[in-house]
Amino acid sequence: MLSLLYRWFRSPRSHLREVTLGRRLGTLVLWVAAVCAAHVSAMMVLEGMALRDALWLTATTIVTVGYGDLFAKTDGGRLATVGFMYVGGIFVVASLVSALVDWRMDQQERKANGTWGWKLSNHLLLIGEPSGDAVQHICRLVDQVRAHEDWRDTPVLLLTRTFEATRLPTTLVDRGVVHVTGVAADATALAHAAPDRARTSLVFSSSETDREATARVLDTVLRLREAGQTTAIVAECVDVADYDRLARLGAAQPIRVMHGYPEVAARAIVSPGSEALIEQLFTAEGDECRRIDLPRVWEGTWLDLLTRIAGAGIGTPIGYLCGDTGSVLANPVGRSIRAKALFLIVGDDRQVNAARDTIHALSL
Repeated sequence: MLSLLYRWFRSPRSHLREVTLGRRLGTLVLWVAAVCAAHVSAMMVLEGMALRDALWLTATTIVTVGYGDLFAKTDGGRLATVGFMYVGGIFVVASLVSALVDWRMDQQERKANGTWGWKLSNHLLLIGEPSGDAVQHICRLVDQVRAHEDWRDTPVLLLTRTFEATRLPTTLVDRGVVHVTGVAADATALAHAAPDRARTSLVFSSSETDREATARVLDTVLRLREAGQTTAIVAECVDVADYDRLARLGAAQPIRVMHGYPEVAARAIVSPGSEALIEQLFTAEGDECRRIDLPRVWEGTWLDLLTRIAGAGIGTPIGYLCGDTGSVLANPVGRSIRAKALFLIVGDDRQVNAARDTIHALSL
C-alpha cells in the first residue's frame, strides 16, 4: 500500500509533477488530515478514548513527541498507531522532501531551457540574435554596457531562439545573463521577459544587409509597446531610409546594424545619441577622423592646442600622437603634451587640406 502511494506521488507520469508546489502540498495536507481523522476514530473505537484525548494522542504521535501520558493499550490500537506513524508521518515527510526536490529540479531545468518566468525589473532586455558569432557579440556588448558606472549592476535578459536546442553558454552565464527561449510574437515568452519593467530594450537585426530584417525588428518594437514598455527601445536598422519609420512607430533610437562593433549599440544604451557620432566615423558620407602631421613636435597644454584649432575652424581635435613614445592618446584634458601629429574630426578632403595649411600657418 505504501509503495503504491509513494509511486503515485513520485511518478514522473503523475499529474502532480505538472502542477504547482502549492497544489502538491495541498494534496499532502489533505492526506495527513484524512489519516489523522482515521487514527482519532480508531482510538475512540478501539481504546474507548474521549475525542479530546484521541486528538491529543494523534497530535503528539504524528510529530513523534510521545509524552507518554496517553498511549494505546489494545493490540488493535497499537497496530493502528504504528500504521498511522508510517502512513501519516514517515511517508508524508518523504513525500514532502520529494516534492521540494522535484520542484527545485524543475525550476532549474526551466531556467536552463529558457521557459522560466523571470521576475526581473530595471533590466536590459536583448531581443533576437545578431548575425555572425552571436555569443561573442553579446558578451562584448554586455561587457561594454557594464563598464559604464550607471549600468554596472544592471541585470541582462536575452529573449532569443538561438539557444533553444542547447543550454546558455558558460561565457554568458558567467556574466549573469539569463534567457527566455522564444520571440516577441510569442505572448508567453514575451511576458516572461517582462518588457514592461525593462530599463531599456535592444532589438537585434538578424541581418546586416537584408531590409526584410528591419520589418521583423519593427514588428518586435510594436509588440514591446503593446506589452507596456514605456522606456527607451534601441532598434537595429539595415537601411538608414527606414530610420524615420522606426522612430515614428515607437523605437526611440534606430541605429545602424554593426554586428562587428557592439560598442555602437552599447553607446546607444548607456549614452543615447553618442552612437550617431560613432556611426558617422564608420561611413564614407559622414565626418572622418584624419591624421594631420605637424611640421615639428609641438609642446604646450592640450587646452591651448584646442583653443587654436577651434579658433581656426578647421576641425575638432580628439587626440594626438605622442612625440616621445609614439603612442596615440585621446582627450588628454589638463595635460602638457608633446604632439607629433593631431587627429581631427573633419568633414571632407577639402577641410583636411585646409587644416594642413592652417596648422602650418599657425606655426604648430
